[in-house]
Amino acid sequence: MSETPVAPLSGPILSVAPFPATPPAGFVEHAFEQQWTVGRSRAAVWEWLCDPATFTDGQLRPFRVEFLTNASGQTGFSEGVYNAHVGPFMSFSGVLGTIVHERYRDLQYFYGSYAVSHGLFRPTRLQFWLDDGPDDSSTVLRLRLDSYVRRRAVGSWETLMGIFWKRFGRWCEKAIPNNWLR
Repeated sequence: MSETPVAPLSGPILSVAPFPATPPAGFVEHAFEQQWTVGRSRAAVWEWLCDPATFTDGQLRPFRVEFLTNASGQTGFSEGVYNAHVGPFMSFSGVLGTIVHERYRDLQYFYGSYAVSHGLFRPTRLQFWLDDGPDDSSTVLRLRLDSYVRRRAVGSWETLMGIFWKRFGRWCEKAIPNNWLR
């Protein structure tokens, strides 16, 4: 006697925050902020910051960055695009939130994202702001990385983030030719 195959069950897509509003037991909320003045125009810095190649090219194996299309079929840095930055001792997976052209970009990480260990550092959100610099040819680039951090490891996280993000502004300026116009 042959059985009729059962169609897979489906239901509505849930609309929930990608991470819990409060940290799990033993963790505290932490915000790491950094700011750079980049000697390039805001348009040039924005183009570099929103070019997937900035984050995918040059990745050393086994580290990898992926962008998956959103519901509208867009990829790269567009609202609703899924993003994953993975490698040994890290998995930052999330979805791009609000993007304001040449001003602001938001990436909200999913619950389960971690650095070093899920028991130590859990990133929740990465935001960038761009403002005009002190002269016409410079931009102020600001970053904020929100995380849930094991209470006893806050100092270590601050140190690690300070080391990791220190070169970001120089990397940006070096990657954009100084004759870039727009």
